[in-house]
Amino acid sequence: MSKRRITAELLAEKGAHCDQLAKFRERFPNGIDLETVRPEEVVGLDVGWAVLNMLPVPAWEAFEAAEAAARKAYKEADDAEWKAFGKARDAAWKACKQAWATAPKGSEEDAALEAYKEARASALEVYTVARDSAWEAYEEAKARAAIAVFREHWQ
Repeated sequence: MSKRRITAELLAEKGAHCDQLAKFRERFPNGIDLETVRPEEVVGLDVGWAVLNMLPVPAWEAFEAAEAAARKAYKEADDAEWKAFGKARDAAWKACKQAWATAPKGSEEDAALEAYKEARASALEVYTVARDSAWEAYEEAKARAAIAVFREHWQ
């Protein structure tokens, strides 16, 4: 077995949480080889815990710097998408209120409210997809950083 292999048994020795051990065992029943593992394979595992509990301080610092940059990029993307959602929602609400102000009472009011609800739901879906995509990019960046520091610092 390669010295640059991480197994569930090793993670257990280091004190990994049982839910992480279960995920790891399910994905990697024979462990992982640090030379061949790809970042997308470890997304969803607590790679930050692994870095902090298995590697020396210089590795922590390198990982934390990369993770902070990825987190900042995620937050910037999320903030921009949330603003875009707010603008779309506000425009739909404005149109709804204008329709209420000019329409005769009754079904036109209901139609305006339904149009607002549909526009809001559509804008929220666009936001959700963009947020989830940004989160996936963040998780992949964390995984790349963890693999890089493991390859450099793991003995």
